[in-house]
Amino acid sequence: MSCSLDNSKMAPVPLDNIVNTGFYYMKSTARSIKAIKYWQEARTRFPPSIDQVVFNNIKHELVSELGARILPLKTEFVHDLKNIAADWKNYTSLTPEKRKKWSVRLTAPSRCRKSMGAA
Repeated sequence: MSCSLDNSKMAPVPLDNIVNTGFYYMKSTARSIKAIKYWQEARTRFPPSIDQVVFNNIKHELVSELGARILPLKTEFVHDLKNIAADWKNYTSLTPEKRKKWSVRLTAPSRCRKSMGAA
């Protein structure tokens, strides 16, 4: 699991970072599904906490008990995140009928593309 961080200054030990679960990436595997279920069930242990607080309270448990790997998302490579969020917002605002007819027109990444040497 890769997560964004609330603080741009990285702690020496990755799990010591305060993880921001507003943006994260997980590959769908049996282990990641277990981790998500564990996270959801842990909400009862930390009421009325938001998901981010719960996650920060259980991240060490996820690693030790489920073998999860939690890495900081290197935000210097996510320049075009606002475009992605705007595209998603536009898509989710469509009616179900319009979604079925929608042809994919996503905003092309600009800064990420340039950082990889592409024109």
